[in-house]
Amino acid sequence: MSSADQVGWGGRTRTRVNTHSPQMGSGYFPNDNNATHACYFKVVLIKDSSRKIHEIQPDETHSFIDKPNCYDVRSPKNYFDYMLLFGGPGGNCGN
Repeated sequence: MSSADQVGWGGRTRTRVNTHSPQMGSGYFPNDNNATHACYFKVVLIKDSSRKIHEIQPDETHSFIDKPNCYDVRSPKNYFDYMLLFGGPGGNCGN
C-alpha cells in the first residue's frame, strides 16, 4: 500500500433482503464512550512510506454511517489513546 492515501476501519453486518439487520458487536450504540458497550479498535496507528508510525488525529478522520438509526461510530480521546467505537442494535434498517 505504498500509494494509499486513505485507510478505513469499521464494521459491517449482512442479512438477506427484507429481513431485520443483526446487531453489531454487543448491540449497544457507542454513546457512553465505554469500550465494554460497543465494538472497538484501540491505539489506531498508521505507518507512512518511510515506515514511521503515526497516531491518527481526530481532525484527520471522518465518519461514515449509512444506517444511523441502526448503527453509530464515535472516536473519543481518552486514556487508551485514540479509539474508534462502533456498533448498534440493528433492526429494521432497510435493504
